[in-house]
Amino acid sequence: MMVTNENHKGIQQIDFVIRGEDYKNDGKMKWMVLNDNIFVGYIDIYSRFLPKSIFTTFSTINEGKTPIKINYCFRGRCEVKLGSGATTFVVGDELAIDYGTSNNDEEAFFYPSSEYEGIEIIIFPAKEMGKELTELGGAKTIKGITSKFSDRTIPLITVSDNRIKRCMEDIREDILNFTDEKLLETDVIKILLLLKGVSFDADKRRTFCTGSQADIAKKAFEMVNGDLSKRYSASELASVFGVSESSLKNYIRVVFGRGYKELVNETRMKKAADLIINSEKSMGEIAESVGYQNQSRFSEAFLKYHKVLPMEYKRMHYVAKKDKNTILL
Repeated sequence: MMVTNENHKGIQQIDFVIRGEDYKNDGKMKWMVLNDNIFVGYIDIYSRFLPKSIFTTFSTINEGKTPIKINYCFRGRCEVKLGSGATTFVVGDELAIDYGTSNNDEEAFFYPSSEYEGIEIIIFPAKEMGKELTELGGAKTIKGITSKFSDRTIPLITVSDNRIKRCMEDIREDILNFTDEKLLETDVIKILLLLKGVSFDADKRRTFCTGSQADIAKKAFEMVNGDLSKRYSASELASVFGVSESSLKNYIRVVFGRGYKELVNETRMKKAADLIINSEKSMGEIAESVGYQNQSRFSEAFLKYHKVLPMEYKRMHYVAKKDKNTILL
């Protein structure tokens, strides 16, 4: 991972390059520090966990103060660990608003699908919020948010309306193509004003699980992912962790957002695609490494998932790589 800090057009910019897992591309985080109390970040990663160095970088910023955290998910799935020990998840097009009810340590950031894209706005309530923020009503909205959390024990997580979604898309564009500090500050003010119309009633559809239940799901997945040549039934894994098969399947669905069979099949097929492109193994060896002793069954499963046969997939990527190299020359 690489970290760079620079002042760009009067604003501090902090960039991280985050190594992708397995077959994934490298990801990135880009943070814009508007002032000592407002941080706006764009996250686009292909990893289940964030590197420790990220937390080291931010560990001394407003230490001891409780921030308002506004998160919007474009794509993927992000764990939210509550102060009570329970856990839930933010998924695509959902908005999460929190003020002191969730954890913020290293273990509180987990992305089950090894893929996440989103916006995070961190605001430390203070009198020195900036003239523009105060005059346009942003500071008043911040006070309103903190007061709504006086009797809440969980973050607000809800599906965003189209106006909030469009504003988050503007923030993404203005971070990636940064040209004007005031433009990004205006984006933040607009989001704060839009939050006035968001209901803070409890989301009845929200699913929670305990920390131990989430840990069982994660450890079960690591057993499967650690050696895809082995085939574990849900019943076998359940016995390892001392829970029923139905309980294990429920935990996995809550954490990973899909059933056990679907999750395992997706993991096998994505790993197979990576090996086809990036290894010298034969198709028979690749089939065995992802749990198929019969190559024809492997080809059938690969076709069903990727909509193309393994050899054709290899040929397509070889041609694409050759064309790219020709263009570079």
